[in-house]
Amino acid sequence: MASRFGPAGGIPDRRVRAIWVAVDSRQFKTAYKLAAGLLAKYPNSLYALALKALILEKMGKPDEALSVCLNAKELLYSDDVVHIDDLTLSTLQIVFQRLDRLDLAISCYEHACGKYPNNLEIMMGLFNCYVHEYSFVKQQQPSKCTKLWVKKGFCSGQFAAYNYSPDDWESFLHYLGCLLEDDMYWSKASTTDQICSFGSVDFQVCEATHLTEEVFDSRISSALSFVQELQMDIQNDYIRGPFLAIIEIERRRRLHGKADDGKFMEALLNYFHRFSHLSSFTSDVEMFLCILTETEKAKLLEKFVNIMETSSTSPVKVLGQAITIFKIQELFGIMFTLPIRELEGIAKGMVEMYCKNLILSTDLDPQENMHGEELLSVASNVLVLLFWRTKKLGYLLEATMVLEFGLNIRRDVWQYKVPLLHLYSHMGALPLAYEWFIALEVKNILLETNFHHILTDMLKSPHWLETADLLKEYLKFMDDHLREAADLTFLAYRHRNYSKVIEFVKFKERFQHSDQLLMARLEAFILQLKQKADNLEEVEGILENVNYGIQLLELSNEDNLKSLTFNGYFQARPWWSPTPDINYLSEPFEEGSACLREKSVIDVFKIFVQYRHKVGEKEWIVRKHIETKSLIPRLVYLSIRSSSSSLKENLETNVSTVVIIEMKCLLERYASNIGLPFDDAIDVILGIAKGQKSFEDFGSDIVSWINFTIFVNAWNLCSHHPGLVNEDGCSLGSWYVIKILVKSCISELLMQAQPMLTSPGSILPVLVQLVTESFAWHILIIQSCIKATVPPGKKKKKGGAVDQMNSPHLQAICDSIQCLSDAIQGIQKWVDDQIDKPEDQNLDILLSHVQLRDCEEGPGFVLQILEESASAENSELGDRISRAIQSWNSADALLLQRSHPGFFQDKLLSMSPPEIFHLTLENVRGEKGVHMRRSEPSDGLGARFVFELAVNRHGVHQNRTGWADGPEYLTQCPIMPAGSYTYRFTIENQEGTLWWHAHSSWLRATVHGALIIYPKEGSHYPFPKPNKEIPVILGEWWNRNPIDVLRQAMKTGAAPNISDAFLINGQPGDLYNCSREDTTVIPVASGETNLLRIVNAALNNELFFTIAGHKMTVVAADAAYTKPFTTSVLKMGPGETTDVLVTTNQPRGRYYIAARAFATAQGVPFDNTTTTAILEYNGNWPTTKIQAGTPPKFPVLPAFNDTATAAAYDAGIKSPHRINLPGPVDEYLFYTVGLGLFNCPPEKQCGGPNNTRFGASMNNVSFTFPRYSILEAYYQRKHGVFAANFPAIPPVQFDYTAKNISRALQQPARGTRLYPLKYGSVVQLVMQGTNIFAGEEHPMHIHGYQFYVLAAGFGNFDPRRDTARFNLVDPPLRNTVGVPVNGWAVIRFVANNPGVWLVHCHLDVHLTWGLATAFLVENGVGELQSLEPPPADLPKC
Repeated sequence: MASRFGPAGGIPDRRVRAIWVAVDSRQFKTAYKLAAGLLAKYPNSLYALALKALILEKMGKPDEALSVCLNAKELLYSDDVVHIDDLTLSTLQIVFQRLDRLDLAISCYEHACGKYPNNLEIMMGLFNCYVHEYSFVKQQQPSKCTKLWVKKGFCSGQFAAYNYSPDDWESFLHYLGCLLEDDMYWSKASTTDQICSFGSVDFQVCEATHLTEEVFDSRISSALSFVQELQMDIQNDYIRGPFLAIIEIERRRRLHGKADDGKFMEALLNYFHRFSHLSSFTSDVEMFLCILTETEKAKLLEKFVNIMETSSTSPVKVLGQAITIFKIQELFGIMFTLPIRELEGIAKGMVEMYCKNLILSTDLDPQENMHGEELLSVASNVLVLLFWRTKKLGYLLEATMVLEFGLNIRRDVWQYKVPLLHLYSHMGALPLAYEWFIALEVKNILLETNFHHILTDMLKSPHWLETADLLKEYLKFMDDHLREAADLTFLAYRHRNYSKVIEFVKFKERFQHSDQLLMARLEAFILQLKQKADNLEEVEGILENVNYGIQLLELSNEDNLKSLTFNGYFQARPWWSPTPDINYLSEPFEEGSACLREKSVIDVFKIFVQYRHKVGEKEWIVRKHIETKSLIPRLVYLSIRSSSSSLKENLETNVSTVVIIEMKCLLERYASNIGLPFDDAIDVILGIAKGQKSFEDFGSDIVSWINFTIFVNAWNLCSHHPGLVNEDGCSLGSWYVIKILVKSCISELLMQAQPMLTSPGSILPVLVQLVTESFAWHILIIQSCIKATVPPGKKKKKGGAVDQMNSPHLQAICDSIQCLSDAIQGIQKWVDDQIDKPEDQNLDILLSHVQLRDCEEGPGFVLQILEESASAENSELGDRISRAIQSWNSADALLLQRSHPGFFQDKLLSMSPPEIFHLTLENVRGEKGVHMRRSEPSDGLGARFVFELAVNRHGVHQNRTGWADGPEYLTQCPIMPAGSYTYRFTIENQEGTLWWHAHSSWLRATVHGALIIYPKEGSHYPFPKPNKEIPVILGEWWNRNPIDVLRQAMKTGAAPNISDAFLINGQPGDLYNCSREDTTVIPVASGETNLLRIVNAALNNELFFTIAGHKMTVVAADAAYTKPFTTSVLKMGPGETTDVLVTTNQPRGRYYIAARAFATAQGVPFDNTTTTAILEYNGNWPTTKIQAGTPPKFPVLPAFNDTATAAAYDAGIKSPHRINLPGPVDEYLFYTVGLGLFNCPPEKQCGGPNNTRFGASMNNVSFTFPRYSILEAYYQRKHGVFAANFPAIPPVQFDYTAKNISRALQQPARGTRLYPLKYGSVVQLVMQGTNIFAGEEHPMHIHGYQFYVLAAGFGNFDPRRDTARFNLVDPPLRNTVGVPVNGWAVIRFVANNPGVWLVHCHLDVHLTWGLATAFLVENGVGELQSLEPPPADLPKC
């Protein structure tokens, strides 16, 4: 992006990086918005104009792009342009070339060459333009100039004729190399902002040059004079190139054997004087320090410290110098030799310095780097080192909390995110690590270079869906890139500094032969096999797609393995895990440890040549690993075939010798890759089975050895290896070997296992691999054996396979099944023991590791500083930083690490057969509803309902099972009278209160009930266990049939009659006539804390809910736990559910529970009655009893139109922990929601205002339900049922909340229009209420999804003003959100559930009028991201 030392096109890199990220990920709207902001800040920047033009062209706006390019050309020709470089011109060239106006690009380059006739980069850019234009004659001019420049550099050493750009470091190195005729320079492959980079440096020991001493001295003097002249002309304090050039010249002199006159050290000190406050200082000088002796290093560091202490400069520069000193100490390896106490002092000092200097960053833009940001990274490294040396968990916890603290203040610091994801991986919190990897927003080219940060750990985890998504995204990019290689390579080269590591020469070839690409293709296929291992037929079908594994074997042939490229950028990895297969924290700390950093980074470069050999050795290991993985699919196929054939052998079925021979060859290769010849490997597994050897002979790769044993067993069933047969000659000994190995292996692993909570580096990944991989292959072999005993469609023959299975074959297989079952149960029990602890107990355990004790050493000092900073109030820090600091909490940070939602549950669910939720339908109109609990598998396939209507499980995700969602004519046709339909679905990762209801006409007024999902048995609520759990269902009642009420309204076009009463658990209460005796009474005892599960099942009214004399603590909403908050009143829209804790701490008596309407539409009739129930204390009484007829105490309810109370209540609902919001946003949508009026048909009389009919719409489209299921039409590709063209924004923008809106805007258009979404896209939806006819709060519900509510407010949504109000820390997770009256709400979600999903207002009268639309979410990649086929009993239209 930028030249080596200069900013990108004259603009700081941090302001440009976000734009390129958006462009690379094809988020052009975001990129355009950022570019516009950049142009506003730099109006005379040619580069900003070029970026804007490039984005416009990408957005498909060629005319606008050309206009901006012409403006840029005009600016180029003027005297106002501040900065011209090849990056800017090449960006313009890209746009001009795509607009077929290459002539304009050439004219820009020609003008720049005329202005800077000796700038080589611009000259080469012009040459490239001529090449594209095929102007072979014109090519000669720049070509000759280039040759002349090179010749002059070699022969005369005069470089004055070439105006060296001061910030072009690479050109200087070329110049010096030409001058000394060795062309030795640092960064041939470097694409980072650093000039010297360990991973990319082509470091060479200086060899004797052929130049004579006199010539060498003369040329060095010429170079020195030239650079000194450049220094005199520099006025910019941030141009570092010429000053580093002096250091490089002195380095060359020193390496050439010239007498050391101290000039090299002097050059380093001068550079420190000028640039030590910059964050890049350490990386700039890192490579130069490698030639210093230990004594020189000590002296240099001492002088650096003296300069810092004696300099009088600004606080920002003093802070920068202090950070540089810390980094130099780390670079020299001093940290590894200091005593524990000194290390603690350093970590404490760094954190104190960071907190103290936060005030310096008060006025910075949130996107800008904060002053002192690197202090937390270095402090975290020191704390990790302390953990390694002492094995005290508290240090590791503090290391993560330091980084979390920094990210709480500024979310976009990748230097925090990368070490944090590795720390969480090491600590076993892999979902958190994955979230931070996603937060890195690694896109496109960076996927190839940064994939290693998470891939290895994910492949060893049970998080199959996330792993599949990760592999899918990577493979999709690589496939797309290889299809568009030329264009993408060119673009990538043009912002090479952003991509950091990749050499752009033969870019496509490097990607085609990437080791990660090959590994990802193999792992993606193996993952499919593991996911389907319980179904032999499906596995055979998957294998057939790759020619039964032969295609994958070909991927690892000798030629492909030799041509592998290794593109991973490992420099960003933490020091303790330099490669994916190395983790020093898992090793004991010893002097002379393998950690290269212990000897200091400088020592690494002294042994760089030796390291190259180590790199070659590591690449050999990678090749062997790839070969091993490529063998597995073919071995699985041959094992299935071999085991099946072994049983058919006695049925006069000849076993194919080819299979046995091929399998033996593959097993020999497999054994070789795990370190031994085939026969020796057999001896090892036999020795362990007989107790003659230990599992230490397996080494660290236990999984590969167990795999090998399982494949050997399948081969042995046909080949009868002498060492693997019983005394009677039967080849059943291998079954016994597996049994012993599995039993002993699991037993030994569990015996050595340490508690997961307090022992980072758990054995869980190994256990997961054994269960999901090794056991999976064994289960396939067992299935094959069983299948072979009874050929399909044939009768069992006497003396056939079944008889042969009776003994001993059957016994061997049964023993294997029992062995696997015992192993899984043992693992399950161990995991249960680890996680079956209350959250408070876990927190206490973790806090005990970071609490200060009386001793002078130990963890806790750093945490104390963070907590003091979080609790202190400092108005000088500004609102943004103050809020961020005060929102940080150490307890939350600790629980986040070890109690991540779904973390342990996911592991359990993946290691055992899929769990099924069983539902039992109880009283529809009483207190009971549908109760659910996770249970063991049975013969059921899912939830089963049978009704004569369409039924919706409100809020259930229905992942891939849209057929069971329920809205009639959307996901199904209604169930006809006397018909039935079984709703089959699985509930995953949801706990709490939901509900079910009819989704046909207005039938839900009376057909509904609670749907309660309890935690898994053995799990706990995130709050104290309540004494009782009480469902409370709020409903609505008409004295007439609700269907008749609706029909009358539809006939006349008028609003329907309002209801006659509200209900609590089916009863209106004693404030209505004739209802006192049947009032719902809820008995309680004094001192209890009870959980009320409240559902608003009312048809057309939002409700206020309260209990006289009692406070309610909200703990969940819409089946998502919330941050507990106490309130005296709830506001609930139809469809919403709320769980509250109520403590019976009042005097004995009777207390009303009451609900009444919250009505926001002015002048619109509503049901202004109040429903009641009674909370009655009836236990733990004193001797005196309540007198009969004592009236209940009545609560204070808000006014029916109290919007302030409603808004305050909604604002109080927040997620319990900080949320890692999905992003970046792919789809920005803006939907208006409101009423409308349709013209009355001719010669008709209508009941709406001014002879109109009431209607409603979203984005001026009034939704019409067809007479055919939309989902079915989509699945069958049936045309004419719907259109996928719903507008993303309102067709007409106007003042949505004005008092008088034009009549022309009040009539919407009818249609069945859906909005299409790509699978996996991140959607941000603004819903804007309108004041057409009457503004009203709309409870908006989205089927199949939960979403984060970012903000809500009144008036018209203004992104410039209202975006700042977004809650990006702990937004609530809901399935229904109230769009305030004449206001707006903003939500965000990921479209990862394929199907058709209704979006509608849950006031059913509005749905009837058309206030709805639907999302059409397309299938992703593979079965797990695709809609399931329709069930056979799906109702017909």
